[in-house]
This record gives sequence, C-alpha cells and structure tokens, in this order.
Amino acid sequence: MHRNIFACLIAILFLFAGVGAPLSHTAAQEPIVLGGALPLTGWGSDAGTYNHRGYIIWERLVNDKGGILGRPVKIKVYDDQSDPTTTARLYEKLITQDKVDVLIAPWSDDMTMPATTVAERYKKPIVTGGATLDTIWARGYKYVCGLLPSSYDYVGVAVRLLKGKVKTAAVINNGLTYTTGFGDAADTNLKELGIKNVSREVYSPDATDFTAALIKIRSKNPDFLIGGTGVEDAVQIVRQSNEVRLNAKAFYFTIAPGEPEFTRLLGKNAEYVLGTTEWEPTFTHLPGFKAFYDAYMKEYGEEPVEDVATAYGIAEVLKKAIEIAGRIDDERINKALHTMETTTVFGKYKVDPATGRQTGKKLFVIQIQDGKRQVIWPEAEATSTLRFPAPAWNER
Repeated sequence: MHRNIFACLIAILFLFAGVGAPLSHTAAQEPIVLGGALPLTGWGSDAGTYNHRGYIIWERLVNDKGGILGRPVKIKVYDDQSDPTTTARLYEKLITQDKVDVLIAPWSDDMTMPATTVAERYKKPIVTGGATLDTIWARGYKYVCGLLPSSYDYVGVAVRLLKGKVKTAAVINNGLTYTTGFGDAADTNLKELGIKNVSREVYSPDATDFTAALIKIRSKNPDFLIGGTGVEDAVQIVRQSNEVRLNAKAFYFTIAPGEPEFTRLLGKNAEYVLGTTEWEPTFTHLPGFKAFYDAYMKEYGEEPVEDVATAYGIAEVLKKAIEIAGRIDDERINKALHTMETTTVFGKYKVDPATGRQTGKKLFVIQIQDGKRQVIWPEAEATSTLRFPAPAWNER
C-alpha cells in the first residue's frame, strides 16, 4: 500500500515537472525586441530600406543560431518618413509604449540628432549608424556610441590624399544636416592643409538644377570639387559639370560613389570620381562575412551595399554588448558599449569610453575606374592606385 502511494507521489512529481518545463521554456523564449525608426519613405528611403534589410538579415541569422542568451530576437522598425520630428516621436513611443529591450539606430544625422536626444533623456543606450556629425559627440551624452568615424575624417581621408596635388578647391553641398556637416568638414580639412577654398555653394534639399552654382564655381577654376551629397544630387552635379565644362582635376562626393546606382546612372561620366567608403563587398576577411553575404544574395539577388552592412554591424555590436551584460539591463549594456572592442562584418568597433565617439573604424578612399569601385587608400587594402588628374570632359 505504501509502495503504491509512493509510486503515485513520484508520478505526480513527474507530471508537474513535465508541465512546468514547457512553461519555463516558453518564458525563456520571449524575444529580445530591438526597435528603431528608419526612413522607409521620403528623401532618405533608399538608405533606410538598405538599413532595414541589414537588420532583417541579421535577425534571421541570429535566430538560426539560437538567438541571444537563449532567447530569439525580433526587429521592430517604424517608418519616420525622413522627418526628424517624426523620428523623435517614434523613439519616444518605442521606449515608453512599446518598451523595446534595445534601441537600433535611425539613418543620417538629421534623424539621429533627435533620436539620440530622446534616448539620452530616458537613459536608453543607442549605437548610431549612418551618422557622422561632430555635434553628436559634442553634447556630452552618456548613452550614445557611434559605429562610424566623424564627418571630419570621412571627408578628410580623401582631401588629405590630394595634398600637394591640388592648390584650390570648391565645396558644394546639400542643405540637409548631414550633408552640411560634410561641407563643414571639407572647409576644415582644406584650411588645415593649406588648400585655398575658392567657393562654398549650398543648395536646397529638393534642388535638381545646379547649373548656376556650377557656373559660379567654374569661374573660380578650382583644381578640386568636393560635394557633400546623397546619390541623386551627386549624379546631377556630375552631369551638369560636364554640360557647363567645369573641368576640375579631381571630383569627390560623399555617399554616392559607394552606391552601385551612381556608376550605373552615370556610365563613363562616373570615371575618376573619388569617394569614401567604410565597407565594400570585397572585404571577405571580416568575421561572419560569408554567412552575411550569402544570405543577402539569396534573399535580394544583389550584392549588399555599405548601408546594409552598417545596420548589420550595429546589430552585431548590440548582440555582443548584451552578451557581455548577461541580461537586458540598460546600464550594463551601456557600460559594455563604451568599453568593449569587437570586429563585425562591418569592421572594428572601439569607442572613446568618455564620449562614445568611434576610434577604431577604418575608412577607405575609392575611385571609379573602368566602371568599378576601386580602393586606392590605404595602401595595405588598395586594389588600385589613384588616377590623377581627371581629363577635361571633352577629352574623355
């Protein structure tokens, strides 16, 4: 009789153990939600869409490997419509209403400035991407780290490469916050290098006709034209430089030369144009590159571009910080982000612990040569050498 009672008790214990295990397992499987806003529509939609793809590919690959700390991950993205005011409202919503576990970055300085202000107010750590404005780091914020180097260095690497080759330069930039930052960075670098800046032209974000500004610049006969641009405006500036015969010895544009669309739209007119890149699909030595590259190619049928790799890199950095923290805890994650070093598909991550400013990421100067992007600096990673000077338009 006692044996039967004992057996029943054992059976009941096993039954409760069997019921309890799935409940505990279910609780452990609640996803870690990473939330942010991106410009999926509006003037920043091309870059925003690429960023979104990077996050989604990361979500899939991480979940295939068991997630983070035994939990799956979930990406939650709102469309900020390329409007900074909307960006601020959405990050407020993500933190206070959605209560996301971790913030992911918006795109461009225009949207990053308000997003980081909201994050700082709520002491919610954020890693910026697609943002390089020095002002971000000058505010003394404690919960903001950056994936990218500053505008000063982004433009500076190309300007410094031409030291001794050019004596004069002109700067033309879009009036958006991030492109104005590039124009300001150009001014600073030119002054430091003793290259005379003969003209600074700023145009409205919706401008499509740059003829008047380019004719004005042509009258100054600069050796070097520097554009603080996105893709569409850079394409038009190159076309119209040809039309008005602005024959600089070198042309440099931000953002655009690193995008396949730039060369595809311009064809031979893209030749000799210089740009800066933080990532190229030829950087196969970076950890995790093959899985990332293959997954993206399979899903979208084209090579990933820098904006895709940027978002993927941000997510990888956040994953590492969460693992170091050991749990979802804003203070512990923030400390990890400010003190850790790691290398992702996007490259090295290392920040100044006091400011969160990126100090470890390499920059690369590229030039369009024979219809392809070639890395021309630094020499250790170069796939070609600088072609200089650019021939006059009527001699090409």
